[in-house]
Amino acid sequence: MSTPRVSVTPSVLQWAARRTGLDDDELLKRFPKFDSWLAGDEKPTLRQAQDLAQRAKIPFGRLLLKEPSGEDTGVPDFRTVRSSALESMSPDLQEVVLKSQQRLAWYSAYANDEGIEPPAFFASAMSSQNPRDVASSMREFLGFGDEAPIHGPDKVRTLVLSMEEAGVLVARNSVVESSTKRRLDVEEFRGFTIEDDGFCLVFVNTRDAKTAQLFSLAHELGHVVLGKPGVSDHAHGVQLERWCNQFASEFIAPASLVQKLFDDTVPIRDEVEGLARRFGLSREAMLWRLRELELIDQEEALRMLPLVKHNSEPTEKAGEGAPPHHVLVRSRVGGRFFDTITQAAVNGQISQREAAQYLGANSNESFVKLVNARQMRGREAV
Repeated sequence: MSTPRVSVTPSVLQWAARRTGLDDDELLKRFPKFDSWLAGDEKPTLRQAQDLAQRAKIPFGRLLLKEPSGEDTGVPDFRTVRSSALESMSPDLQEVVLKSQQRLAWYSAYANDEGIEPPAFFASAMSSQNPRDVASSMREFLGFGDEAPIHGPDKVRTLVLSMEEAGVLVARNSVVESSTKRRLDVEEFRGFTIEDDGFCLVFVNTRDAKTAQLFSLAHELGHVVLGKPGVSDHAHGVQLERWCNQFASEFIAPASLVQKLFDDTVPIRDEVEGLARRFGLSREAMLWRLRELELIDQEEALRMLPLVKHNSEPTEKAGEGAPPHHVLVRSRVGGRFFDTITQAAVNGQISQREAAQYLGANSNESFVKLVNARQMRGREAV
């Protein structure tokens, strides 16, 4: 009895191969005859085709189509590698974006029904405006002003709460939903912003260092202010990303405040470290901020660069243990979304089953535990 084989078009084979995330060597190690399939000299066996579909995280039936389909999330992609736009989103990023779109769509419809207004500052600025002026206005709007750095020991949490209070949904995660085996790749993206009828959701990849997360939040806030949703990696190769980077730098470390606090009598390495702690930036970012503001010259910045890079901030802190489950879920879906949908379920405006699905809970029982834990412990964030 002959081995059953499957016809897969070259375009679908190439698309599926990209989705596996394997490089050329890894792909050929896993599928030694892939080049023969691509050339049409051979066809994959049924088992090989099923394996390819599984690794590409797609239903098997999509391999049998003439052309790739269902790839577009509708979210602009501003990521660059060496100033060249990336070809596609990985399956993991694609799923995170789609889940976020579903949550934002529910929130937008609910908010409209309840008379809740979108963030007042959405699309309030244009990229032709000076990003530093816009950042100063946004600091004032969110209650920070230009007289002191963002307050609190956890500046990410402070900014998240301020953005959510102003009406923006903010979600943070380092994995796809709750799947610890599907870690998000910070090399692929640092964050993204999506929009639905004026309502916005900002997602930050927490696989990144804490200082980078703060910059990502401010960067995505720039996207919200411009009314330009998209996926970001802070690359300088795209004009919009450059604008948002400049906005973020001024928002986190206002020029007037940095100039006021900078002490040229202190050894430069100590000054960089001290200011980095105060503003919540990495030492390298603080060094270049000082150079940008001409508080140090290019020669000094290049001399200091290896020293500030030597002890880079870890992306994850080990040995601290996981936060309570309801706190983790609340952070992953966003505090504002969590509070809104749980209250809607308590009020009978949405079924517990549907609310559980939006929160990624496995059952009604899990959802009830989340609600009860929140009521017992009050509002918490990570």
